[in-house]
Amino acid sequence: MIGVVLAAHGPLPAALLESCDMIMGGQPQVATVSLMPGDSLEGLVDRLGEAASSVDSGQGVLIFLDMFGGTPANATVLLAQQREQVRAVTGLSLPMLLETFMSRLSTDELEALTATAVSAGKDAVTDIVEAFETFRREGSPSQKS
Repeated sequence: MIGVVLAAHGPLPAALLESCDMIMGGQPQVATVSLMPGDSLEGLVDRLGEAASSVDSGQGVLIFLDMFGGTPANATVLLAQQREQVRAVTGLSLPMLLETFMSRLSTDELEALTATAVSAGKDAVTDIVEAFETFRREGSPSQKS
């Protein structure tokens, strides 16, 4: 199974994993790394490396990050230069994680799982008010048949 690491500023990684656990139950081969005030880039690279090692069973590790250009993302780029089979995506969100956790049960291809994560993250961004207004105007797709 492909390992997963959640890395972000503050307590976000642990909170999102707790939410996933509430919805799907506990997930194997997942670690969290939080950047806290006073943490160094070098220390974060080391902690990310330890987390990746702890979840990697030989099929690679997918690292989820809160934002592009932040310290966790910069540390991940440095880590990926040192290790093979590491991919990373930004925009960490609950829908992205849920889809990835479901999909990794049926794939051991790191590239495919990375693409799934990116797609799920993009698909989850919706103007909900507009979506409900459209639904009210046009009805559900099943009502049009």
